[in-house]
Amino acid sequence: MKKMMIVVVAALCVASAADAATFLLAGDSTLDDHGRKPRPPYASWGTTLEKSMKPGCNVDNYAKGGRSTKSFIAEGHWAKLVAAIKPGDFVGIQFGHNDQKWKRPIDEERRFADPNGLFRENVRKFVAEVRAKGGKPVLMSPIVRGSFGKDGKLRDQADERGISLGSYAKAMKELSVELKTEFVDMNRLTHDLLEKVGKDESMKFFVISTGLVKSKDGEPAKDITHPIAAGAEAFAKLFIEDVKARHLEIATLFK
Repeated sequence: MKKMMIVVVAALCVASAADAATFLLAGDSTLDDHGRKPRPPYASWGTTLEKSMKPGCNVDNYAKGGRSTKSFIAEGHWAKLVAAIKPGDFVGIQFGHNDQKWKRPIDEERRFADPNGLFRENVRKFVAEVRAKGGKPVLMSPIVRGSFGKDGKLRDQADERGISLGSYAKAMKELSVELKTEFVDMNRLTHDLLEKVGKDESMKFFVISTGLVKSKDGEPAKDITHPIAAGAEAFAKLFIEDVKARHLEIATLFK
């Protein structure tokens, strides 16, 4: 009887290991965990997801600050991620903050990817290569910036080319339909949360609330883009609640 119990327990452990999967992440500084080396006050909402994962499941974060879909490919970060994919793994893809940048010549050359052109081409490449390795792509729209107008509403202003962060959120959503991938609208989820709690409470999610001093001029950093621990926890919770509510396959990684 004792031997039978040992065999049953061993079988359960094997099944658990077989069901385990990794959530690999591609993105920019709003997702970057700096190689799991603490860099206060910055925090990654993506790596924070790991706290809620089932035993054996984990996050492998390849996100890099300052990168767009264009530079993420050009610098070899995407190739490293693809090489690590195992069949059954999930790959979360969130870009937009740096794809939007073009005003400096160096940004135009290295980072800018038009939301209706190169950005979509790059995301299609990502999805195709994830599937070729037996992985499961999960497209994610970029989290919002905590930019509020005088009316107390979040604002997402378009630049001279008519491009805003929302342009990339829209592109991701449309690509998820075109490519038949799972999609988590982090742009809408974070937008709704910030408007619900209001400007003052929203600032507590971002670096601006820390009083971090810039080395250049000694002024407090007015950083309303990068999450700190409070923001990472809140945004990770939004992700998990959304995928569970909609019964997405990625939800199977969480407790």
